Amino acid sequence: MVRLKDSRPATNHGGSREPVRTVVVDDHVFMRELIGARLSREPSRFKVLAEVGDAASAVAACRKLSPDLLILDINLPDQSGIDAVPELKRVSPSTSILLCTAFATDDRIAEAMRSGAEGFVEKTNTWDDFIDAVNSVSGGQRYFRSSSPKVPMVAKTADRQVPSTPKIRLSSREREVLGLIAEGSTSKEIATKLGISVQTIETHRSNLMTKLRVKNMAGMVLYAARNGLVRLGGD
Repeated sequence: MVRLKDSRPATNHGGSREPVRTVVVDDHVFMRELIGARLSREPSRFKVLAEVGDAASAVAACRKLSPDLLILDINLPDQSGIDAVPELKRVSPSTSILLCTAFATDDRIAEAMRSGAEGFVEKTNTWDDFIDAVNSVSGGQRYFRSSSPKVPMVAKTADRQVPSTPKIRLSSREREVLGLIAEGSTSKEIATKLGISVQTIETHRSNLMTKLRVKNMAGMVLYAARNGLVRLGGD
């Protein structure tokens, strides 16, 4: 059930910026009420419109309220928050989405980056980090941060653009393979698509990780996105 709060637009006194109209989605009542209460402590900056506990209710809230910001837990009882992003964007295109989870993995971070959400933050971070993420995404920035030492990124960029990195010389085949990896294709699928062996793809994958100085898929996805080899949803 959607738990609605006062959804009347805030009055803009003296030309000041109106509060960010926010919906909080988390399957734990304690957590969503805690986030809602924390944001509500700053009524001039945030206006919590609803607190809901599943993806279906999030879609309903976005369709009804068109919030500025959706704080979306990934682990929901009816659907992954990541999988729900396309439908949420369809019903409320102007809503910025900040994904969050207490169980971050490298693959999950990569999926979050490709989902079309504007940001990702771990619940295990400090409140200051969480509010920093909220402020960044609600202010029109992209924010993807992980505490994992294996993920070579702290991406917090203005105007929803992915930051540039120093160019690394890749062959045309390596760029092709990297783009397909970043899109989520398996080595077998890439081999079939390019008409070469799986072993050759694995060799390319190993060489790419060495050249890019990354240790996982998340790092390759980030490089591919930064260099235009794959499009992040919503960009």
